[in-house]
Amino acid sequence: MAHPLQLAAIIYDNDSQPVDALLHSLANHYNRKGIRVAGLAMALNEQGLRREPMAVQDVETGTEYSIAQNLGKESQSCCLDPSGLADATGVLRGAINNPPRLAIVNRFGQQEIDGKGCRAEFVQLLDAGIPVLTVVKRKFLKQWHEFGGGEAVDLPFSGAAVKQWCDGVFSR
Repeated sequence: MAHPLQLAAIIYDNDSQPVDALLHSLANHYNRKGIRVAGLAMALNEQGLRREPMAVQDVETGTEYSIAQNLGKESQSCCLDPSGLADATGVLRGAINNPPRLAIVNRFGQQEIDGKGCRAEFVQLLDAGIPVLTVVKRKFLKQWHEFGGGEAVDLPFSGAAVKQWCDGVFSR
């Protein structure tokens, strides 16, 4: 990549951790301070956890994009709607043309590992020199480290630690 890699992930263990609320909180904090943060985070329920059915939310405008498809009560398959996700990733592609100080990408998970999901947008943002923050479930750490080429930063699920990383990015 032409720019130094500024890529970090908040590492979490399970969906009961309010990692998505942390992303929203950080985006709101910095945007209120005039430091533009753009991108997508999972839409939240009243408890601050990922909402069901799944949707992502533009952290600047609040626009929501449904990324779930109804497969029926008995289905054991992934309910991710590729068409809905493709619509939502337009937010990330738009950030390439109007670069924020930080881009939030809602997840690095199985879809990205398989070369789908937001993987192309991760690469495009990083190639454009835009710092990227995401979340990664601990079970995907090996694949995350491979994707980051050993240069990505693993952050604990800690608002203070994540804010410290972001402040370091903004001071460059």
